[in-house]
This record gives sequence, C-alpha cells and structure tokens, in this order.
Amino acid sequence: MSSLWEQRAARNEALFREVNENIARLEERHGTTATEPVYVCECADAGCAEQITIAPETYRRVREDPRLFFVRPGHEDPQLERIVEHHDGYLIVEKTGAAGEVAKQTS
Repeated sequence: MSSLWEQRAARNEALFREVNENIARLEERHGTTATEPVYVCECADAGCAEQITIAPETYRRVREDPRLFFVRPGHEDPQLERIVEHHDGYLIVEKTGAAGEVAKQTS
C-alpha cells in the first residue's frame, strides 16, 4: 500500500508535466526562439520553479513514457524514482512503485 505522501508527490510531478506539455504545445505552434525550449523541473517539490533547457527531440522521446520525468540534479528522490539518464543540467528519472502507478494513471 502506498503512502499518502507518495501519492501527493506523484500528483505534483504530474502537474509539472502538464505545465511542460502546455509549454511544448505553445513552442510547436509559435516556436519563435532560436534556442531550445525551457521547461520547469518536474520534481516532487510543489514549490520548485527551477528551469531546465531540453532539446525538443529529447522532450518528445521522454513524453512517450508516462513514468519518465525531467528533474534538476539533486531534485531526484530515490524513494519515488530511479535515474535513467544524466544530461547537462537535468536528469531523466523513472517513477517506481506507487509513484509510477500514479504517474501512469495521470498521463
């Protein structure tokens, strides 16, 4: 049985993912910058507003799996996720256990 904290953390992460999906849609429609799009960290901390620059092809690839999220280094939580890729300025993490199930359901 998962804890309320794990469920809440996973929902926070899913909310940040939704914000980033809106950013990606706007970028696709109005891609006016020559630089890579900037997204928000998708960590469990509801107060986090740190930004991450992600290449569009990497962003699209990761969005294909509802258990994968982008977080700043140091924002990963080994109780909720495992690191699957290291990049300059961000990590790609996979939600595990209850957090993974919530992420899958909220995608």
